[in-house]
Amino acid sequence: MSVETALAQLLRVIHSRALNLAELPDDERDPYYDSFRRSCCGAAEHIGQSPDNAAMTANSMVEFTRAMVGIIEAGRR
Repeated sequence: MSVETALAQLLRVIHSRALNLAELPDDERDPYYDSFRRSCCGAAEHIGQSPDNAAMTANSMVEFTRAMVGIIEAGRR
């Protein structure tokens, strides 16, 4: 799989998760963000990142997802 294909798939996954999370009340989202963080961390380690770098990557992905949820919510107002 090419890097471009992997990135496109990842962005589709994040977009889908953000849409689903935006439907939930704020106080119900944290377990989903935590699950997504663990998934991202495992995936990053699987492709060869060190545990520390994988954790940073996962945190960045979750923050990006949170930002997308905020954009989706703003667009709905």
